[in-house]
Amino acid sequence: MMRATDKYLKTLLSYYEEEIEGEAYFYGLIDHFEEQEKLTVLARVERHAATSVVPLLEKYDLVPRDESELKTRGESYVGRHASFDWFEFMTYIVKRYPDYLEDFTALKRMAPEGDLYALNILMDHEVAAIEFAKRELAGDPDSLAPLYDYLHQ
Repeated sequence: MMRATDKYLKTLLSYYEEEIEGEAYFYGLIDHFEEQEKLTVLARVERHAATSVVPLLEKYDLVPRDESELKTRGESYVGRHASFDWFEFMTYIVKRYPDYLEDFTALKRMAPEGDLYALNILMDHEVAAIEFAKRELAGDPDSLAPLYDYLHQ
């Protein structure tokens, strides 16, 4: 049975914190795009992803940085994409977010088997975000379906 290595634990904690930052990032983008409902759902997906690994943080006694600090960090990333139009932003998600899937796959390879269920939920949020963005680019009026499906799994 694989045990949790220091590298695994540090990465797990980092990815949890990045999801909290991601929530703040999407909420911060609300001021820059007309698609406020969609950004709100993306923010909720980030929070759900973070919540999915909280039991693992507790299991390993991992203590994340203060949430207010994480939210400030997340809001600081808004400027990177605030000049995009919606189409550019969705294209960015489709091109960039598959890299996160690779990161989560690497995390899962380091994980003890008992952690994989939570890590799959964490990884699935990127799959849902990519599918949402693809649907947005295609003009699908039901583009939010993958995000809502994720939230209700």
